[in-house]
Amino acid sequence: MPPIPAGVLAPDKWGALCNSDMTVWAGPWGVSFAANITPDNLTGIGARAEDAFIAAMRTGKHLGAGKDILPPMPWINYALLHDSDLKAIFAYLKSLKPIANQVSEPIPPPGK
Repeated sequence: MPPIPAGVLAPDKWGALCNSDMTVWAGPWGVSFAANITPDNLTGIGARAEDAFIAAMRTGKHLGAGKDILPPMPWINYALLHDSDLKAIFAYLKSLKPIANQVSEPIPPPGK
């Protein structure tokens, strides 16, 4: 993603930018990257348990109590789904081909 012009993104601004394939997002939270949600054990959700996935979708926190889940993951759209729906999503994600893809850590906004 090219450099973001100064003053475009700040805590008092509303809006976000993303790259052309929507894997990098920038907004008041800083810059965040799409997570690897394939079942790769090292870089994806392969080692994650179903209950941890459901807790993350309900709370917006990694592993249910960790750091915030940032854009582009719209976890809030999944938070009120029935357990059976979240279990079906988890089963589908676990059925995909694992892809080793280490995702960069989020970059905090300037001054944070």
